[in-house]
Amino acid sequence: MVMMTDLPFDVEKKILARVPKKSPVQWQTACKKWYALLQDQLAEKHLAQAGREFILLLNTSVYSTIINLQGVHNNVVPSMEFGGKLGSLQDSNDLKIHDIFYCKGMILCTRVGNRMLVVVCNPSNGETRYVEPRTTYSENDLYALGYKGSKSSCINSYKILRYCRYFNMQLGRAVSEFELYDFMSDSWRVLDVDNHDWDISARGVSVKGNTYWVAEKNDDQFILSFDFTRERFGFLPLPYESVDPVDIRNDEHEDTAVLSVVRDEQLSVLHQYLHMFSLEMKIWVSNKIDTKRCRGASSW
Repeated sequence: MVMMTDLPFDVEKKILARVPKKSPVQWQTACKKWYALLQDQLAEKHLAQAGREFILLLNTSVYSTIINLQGVHNNVVPSMEFGGKLGSLQDSNDLKIHDIFYCKGMILCTRVGNRMLVVVCNPSNGETRYVEPRTTYSENDLYALGYKGSKSSCINSYKILRYCRYFNMQLGRAVSEFELYDFMSDSWRVLDVDNHDWDISARGVSVKGNTYWVAEKNDDQFILSFDFTRERFGFLPLPYESVDPVDIRNDEHEDTAVLSVVRDEQLSVLHQYLHMFSLEMKIWVSNKIDTKRCRGASSW
């Protein structure tokens, strides 16, 4: 009988490549050697053979799902495994989740109900932090989670950005407000942002600690970024030429852009251009992004 400890290193990696990496804490309890292997950077390349794990918001609860697209080009039917409720939120039955944001293994959840609450959890070790609001919040507020520096070493290196846009009756126009929560100081503060007359309509994505959104100003779309280290916004052009806003208002065309993260934390843009003669869809993947300046540069 072959014992688990007698297996060759390459065989162990192949076995782990076919086992969903649901919870490193469970692996640590079952087998310390395999837990260490899961953390090994070399093994990560082999683990790519397994299905990708996604976070799913369903009926105000957060679940894990695994989607395996291996072999889809060889007529192999994709598989989807619906996991259970995230372990760090299992005991929060009264916590009704309104929205979620993912950043480097950490998940930010906003609660709905009579009392607004922000929850940040780490599903791998069960660590959970509850953040009280500074003022009265709205379900329409957008949140982003990021970290300062080049590495997310611990939860204290993370920050939360809150974006609120509402119509000011006294000014007669829409205004935006930004707040930043620092886990290190356990406090909120208001950000002084100049010329913030842009509009963000959907949640952003996190790439290497910074957050990116598709934003709009004067009918022009662009990529808005926020650097959590420098605590400032930046602007990047979209990798394609936008459709004339007049055509969109006349329902002659539809121009849709969605951001995502692929490969080794590379920003991508899914662009769909619809009109009566075309259903064209393109996916752009960034090669390099420079956000050190307000007007950043990028290559796709």
